[in-house]
Amino acid sequence: MNRFSAAMTAVAAAALLTACASNDSKTAAPAAAAKTEAKGPATPVGGHGHNAFIGGYDANRDGVVTREEYDTLRKQRFVAADTNKDGWLSEAEYVAEFEGRLKAQYAAAGKKPDQQYEGSIKQAHVRFHILDTNKDGKLSIEEEIDIANKTFKNADRNGDGVVNAADMAGQ
Repeated sequence: MNRFSAAMTAVAAAALLTACASNDSKTAAPAAAAKTEAKGPATPVGGHGHNAFIGGYDANRDGVVTREEYDTLRKQRFVAADTNKDGWLSEAEYVAEFEGRLKAQYAAAGKKPDQQYEGSIKQAHVRFHILDTNKDGKLSIEEEIDIANKTFKNADRNGDGVVNAADMAGQ
């Protein structure tokens, strides 16, 4: 895998990890409830804590997020967000990608955008500025990789290389 491919993989993971790093597990359904025959994350947008992390990154819905699943999904999101294909995300691109997933989640639930939706969009703008660590107005591959690594490590509390129910032990 070349540096660009590796970087793109990591970039895709970073932007959303920050949103999932909190310890509040009440904001998403338990992973067991999300396990179905369908493919792809059960909870595509938002939420904090362990269950939201699993819901947002468990592509095969087996209750376990491997680093490969996590990196693959983050890469897909980064590439999708980079609409002008310049290799980095502007704030507008970052927020538009997030908003697209949020709209889909609301539509799937039969909900219309509300105050919580608006708050999530505002938070996406704040998150962009946190992720843009060198403050150049661009979310680079390197910045994405950095936050992806930190977020996965924080979620994998027992250090076994996957995020699952065992990471909740002792809470």
